[in-house]
Amino acid sequence: MRDAETAMCAYVQLACLSHEKRQAPVRDRFLVLAGAAACEAGWLDVAAECHRLVTGFAPQHQLAGFASFPEAMKSASFRTLLQSVTKHCPFERAEHLLQQLGRTPEGDQPDVPRGQWATALLSTLASGAA
Repeated sequence: MRDAETAMCAYVQLACLSHEKRQAPVRDRFLVLAGAAACEAGWLDVAAECHRLVTGFAPQHQLAGFASFPEAMKSASFRTLLQSVTKHCPFERAEHLLQQLGRTPEGDQPDVPRGQWATALLSTLASGAA
């Protein structure tokens, strides 16, 4: 079952795994999905970090044309991009990928609020962003 917080955590994990494998375009797609899910879940600090990372890694990315993720979410052109990226990896696929790796979509620290956990995990990517 998908809820926005679970989706956010799943996509953050996949972004980090893609980063470790040096798969930049895939990482950026997962960061877009994580940021959109974070907006939906109300974790705007996670969405802000996703925005910062994507625009730092790829200054030419469409997201760079927006001051924030919530602003991007209001744009029809960005929603078209988001729809395309979601087709690439809907939540069910993300969940399956994580399960194959022995991970859960919810993350591995049930005592920590999901947004805080996601922010901490994203901080591991921060050293590579501008």
